[in-house]
Amino acid sequence: MEDHEFIDQIREKIERMSGRQVELRIDEEDSAQIGVELNGELPLVILGNNVMEYSGFARMGIEYAVACIREERAIEPVEFHVLLARN
Repeated sequence: MEDHEFIDQIREKIERMSGRQVELRIDEEDSAQIGVELNGELPLVILGNNVMEYSGFARMGIEYAVACIREERAIEPVEFHVLLARN
């Protein structure tokens, strides 16, 4: 699978799980970046380029983005760990 196809699948999964369209950017400089900006028309999901190499990082980024979008706020790391533990 091509990189752009994989990125499209990540974006589609976030949209499907959150019920909202999103803009997805891959951070080439900070490979471990996970963030969501909710102040624009579309939520902006920023994931480090480690998503291309580590499927677990991609899954965690998807879960974090969906949680933030559903809550309409940035989720704190401890709160996110609890959320992951429940799943």
